Amino acid sequence: MFRNLVNHWHEVSAFLGAAVAVCTILLVEEPVQKCLLAAIVAMLLHFYEEFGFPGGFPHMGVKVLLGSDGADSTKWHCNNLNSMFGNWTALLLLYIVPLFLPSVRFLTLSAMLFLFAEVLMHLVLFNVRQRSLYNPGMVTGVVLMGAIGLFYFTSVFDESVLAWWDWLLAVVWFVAVFAFCFRSPLYWKLGDVPGYPLEEQTAFGLAGRPDDSATIASGDARTA
Repeated sequence: MFRNLVNHWHEVSAFLGAAVAVCTILLVEEPVQKCLLAAIVAMLLHFYEEFGFPGGFPHMGVKVLLGSDGADSTKWHCNNLNSMFGNWTALLLLYIVPLFLPSVRFLTLSAMLFLFAEVLMHLVLFNVRQRSLYNPGMVTGVVLMGAIGLFYFTSVFDESVLAWWDWLLAVVWFVAVFAFCFRSPLYWKLGDVPGYPLEEQTAFGLAGRPDDSATIASGDARTA
């Protein structure tokens, strides 16, 4: 049961996103909570775009973020278990915790600032590094998260309730959460647990696994 859930975590994310969206529309009126819940919906759909359809984020991630161009996904220290752990834990710490601690204002600020970090990564960093016009997660990362962030800061945000250290804590918090969720020893250890392999579409996207000879040729060209 648990293994089946983990190996389909990105599909579960999409269903959870739809459920949260319906509940938010029907039941929530407070604007800050609406923004946080909308961000949760965007994140859950974002996970599906990255790992489900069209997928391909793991391969892009090891190339852009880790500098590896290997096409053997079993050597990436990445599987469905640490992918679920990293993404769902980040969602919990960055977006669900502020819902229950609204008086800790830097938490909500951190959640909204992180939306723009996602926009920058998917609109600029990944495309520039890959010389591409699209990368896995770009639609939800730029369109949905960008729209939610802009709405929050133009229509909901109240700067008067914040002190300068709230801004500092907000940045420190999301950097610390990112480091724990995606760079900690626990994350890498979970990535080597057997039984949670990445499907080809999850790992490489709709284009599938790159041709090994092309990968070798590109490596030879870089070292020539």
